[in-house]
Amino acid sequence: MRRSAGPLAKGTARSTGAPCAPLSPPGSLPELLERLYRRHHRLENLAPDPLVFARRFREPREGEVAGLIAASLAYGQVAQIMITLEGVFSILAPSPKRFLEGASPAELLAATAEFSYRFHKGSDLALFLHLLRQLLDRHDDLLRAFRAGDPGGPIGPALSAFADALLGGDPRPLLPSRTIPANHPVRHLVASPAGGGPAKRLCLYLRWMVRRDALDPGFWHGAVDPARLVVPLDTHVARAGRELGLTPRKAADWKTACEITEALRRCDPADPVRFDFSLFRFGMGRGPRGQAASP
Repeated sequence: MRRSAGPLAKGTARSTGAPCAPLSPPGSLPELLERLYRRHHRLENLAPDPLVFARRFREPREGEVAGLIAASLAYGQVAQIMITLEGVFSILAPSPKRFLEGASPAELLAATAEFSYRFHKGSDLALFLHLLRQLLDRHDDLLRAFRAGDPGGPIGPALSAFADALLGGDPRPLLPSRTIPANHPVRHLVASPAGGGPAKRLCLYLRWMVRRDALDPGFWHGAVDPARLVVPLDTHVARAGRELGLTPRKAADWKTACEITEALRRCDPADPVRFDFSLFRFGMGRGPRGQAASP
């Protein structure tokens, strides 16, 4: 049985968590998805996952800031992601929001001087935090920032507007110009669907913020309809989607993410992304270095 996610926003359909209508051979795929969900979607299965850093905080305004930082750096191998985030959150401790509110651009540069993760360096992280602080200054919290650019309907335009709002801050004095160059590494951290990519990290962040259950903390629970969410598409979810017949597409792009989500929506119209973590774990087990995961 699915754990209760608490009261929903007005007008939101409630998910029953019951087996959904067949998508392929009668009774097979829907039952498989439910078995995967029951097996994997448990708190004891969460680690290692960047979500643990958002779950350290109970106050929503702290959790939403921690979640955006954790999700934005959630690329690459999970072991290295976790090591990197431990270092970042040791800098921001004990309160990421208060740290941002009190740190000058020069202090951000000094605090992140030793940061390095793949193609991002300390000055890139400092700029990201500088822009995040400005977004908080303009809207007071990240939920208000998101809702300011949310036209309703499909979630893609809202995600793009949120990314644009963050990247639209003034990068000075960390950069010499008023705008961020098109190829600057900080843009990778908040890639949106506008460019056709899967926007995996923003979709992951929104899943954490909107859903509330055994895993997702739901700091924005009730403010955004979970039926609008799109799966955070990475190689593992894409692999699972193809193997389970949710999509025939091989491209890891926004279209594939939406196609997988639409297939899941037939199983749970009110909360299609509740299967995301289970698909991720299933896809990991089916990878070339993993053992086949039984449902």
